[in-house]
Amino acid sequence: MKDNYKAGIFFIVLFSITGALVAVLVRQVRHLPLMEIMIFRNIPTMIIVPILLKKMKIPFFGHNKPMLWFRGFVGVLAMLTTFYSFTTMPLTDATTIQQLRPLFIFFFSGIFLKEKLSLRQLPLFIFAFLGGLLVIKPGLRIDILPAIVALLAAIFMATAHVTLRHLRLTDHHLVIINYFAYISSTISLILLIIQNSFVLPNLTELLILILLGLIAFLTQVTLTKAYQLAPANLISLYTYSQIIFATILGLMFFKEIPDLLSVCGASFIILSGYLNYKFKINK
Repeated sequence: MKDNYKAGIFFIVLFSITGALVAVLVRQVRHLPLMEIMIFRNIPTMIIVPILLKKMKIPFFGHNKPMLWFRGFVGVLAMLTTFYSFTTMPLTDATTIQQLRPLFIFFFSGIFLKEKLSLRQLPLFIFAFLGGLLVIKPGLRIDILPAIVALLAAIFMATAHVTLRHLRLTDHHLVIINYFAYISSTISLILLIIQNSFVLPNLTELLILILLGLIAFLTQVTLTKAYQLAPANLISLYTYSQIIFATILGLMFFKEIPDLLSVCGASFIILSGYLNYKFKINK
């Protein structure tokens, strides 16, 4: 598949929008067990994707099986830490910290994908990291653990995104999505059984969980397509738009108003992303 920057940017912005919607829905059912939410999140994907693969006559098990399994497992860690941060932190703060992932993608893409890196960009990523610290506020808050988990989510997501870029060379995007859905659901089901914590959702909760699964399916499609169409260290910058969407939705649904340090931190991260993009197109 040839690179198509504009299409890649389009899909990554769609991913940011759907990702912010997923965060809202997860918070709406945050009283349910996390493993249960993760299972429901995958059910539509587990139904839709196999049907599409069979109809398109695409092999279910793909070609690069070790990397597909790795993407599945690291994706589980990313989803687990992401959902945890969404249920324990203000939506804007959790999303902002996770937007540090372009910093990690920058280095991972150079190390593992051999994409060209420029050390002249490093100060911008340090600027973004400082912005993340303003949101995390280490030592100034008692709920530091959720912030650390959100930071781990950024690292796991960066690893998953770089893996998606690598898999474009060997496997169809639906195969990648299918692996992730079944691996994450299997792990979640095992943990849910061990914890013996299943809660029967009421009708409203069930509808929210179904909607969550459908939007999460779109999230996986747009994310996977984006990294198949454009270099990881370019399009990852556009995930900064998710901060804006999360802030708007957090204010609309949860009346969450970011504090001054969070606003400054988010501004640092967005500005560093914009400057990094300008640097790339003006080289």
